[in-house]
Amino acid sequence: MLTSFFGKSNPINYLLLGILIFAAFILKIFLVENTTIDLASMLEHFVLGVLMGFSMLLLDFIVRKNNLTKNNTYGIFLFTCFLVSFPAVFLNSTIILTNIFLLMALRKILSFRTSKNMEKKILDASLWISFASFFYFWSLLFFFVLYFALVRKSNTNYKQLLIPIVGFLGMFVLATSFYFLTTDSFDWFFIWQSPLGFDFSAYNFGGLLLPTAVIATFLIWAGVFRFFKLGAMQKREKPNAIIILITVITAVFIGLASPQKTETEVFFVLAPLAILTANYIENIEEFWFKEVLLWLAVLLPTIVFIL
Repeated sequence: MLTSFFGKSNPINYLLLGILIFAAFILKIFLVENTTIDLASMLEHFVLGVLMGFSMLLLDFIVRKNNLTKNNTYGIFLFTCFLVSFPAVFLNSTIILTNIFLLMALRKILSFRTSKNMEKKILDASLWISFASFFYFWSLLFFFVLYFALVRKSNTNYKQLLIPIVGFLGMFVLATSFYFLTTDSFDWFFIWQSPLGFDFSAYNFGGLLLPTAVIATFLIWAGVFRFFKLGAMQKREKPNAIIILITVITAVFIGLASPQKTETEVFFVLAPLAILTANYIENIEEFWFKEVLLWLAVLLPTIVFIL
């Protein structure tokens, strides 16, 4: 059922997944949180809902543009199910925006496979990462993905390696100038820096521990499978596959570095993990096992809302 339905790319798939996101969003905002309904709050929540839907479509664009999966919608299906399993994300506009900026950076990084307009691509990626860091400091770790992709290219020169530094410094100077003009101080720099957080007590709650454990299982299982499949992959597919693996690992560290653990930090891992898991499902020959994994993804958010 699910295997056949989401194994194709039809407009109805996007519509149903969009409805699922908005339904979970409304359930979280107005039923679970008992949010006061007024015009301002409704407008704010509507914008957040649109951003969540845009995140799904942006991920789909990245997947299709770079042929990261076959012609199916497994990736965005898994992303949506994973997302709905962590409903606290719906209330965190900072995390939502940061994730969008990092996805924009990933889009540019994956396009490094062609050398056309390389300098512009590198600058764009570095600007997106820098901009994301002003919302969430530890987004700076994503520069590791950028430099990894650059170093792996055989024709990368030292000037290109300097572009990300120039891009970051340019954004830093603009931010400093803006805050100095508006606040007449440089205090923003000390507020911007974020300490590392090592308190994971929030994950002791069953409604959070269960989806986290499932996500971690998908990550380890699909990640290990993809790693051992790299040697058998075609030469043109291997670079982006390696980049996705590195992105997943980096996203894990970005989440772990969060100063306060509120489950929203898991959001950074969901997009690259959805791609990895979709690749794994595509390579499974047993139809029944594919179906079980997809139904598990559907049941997970249902159980979370019940708990």
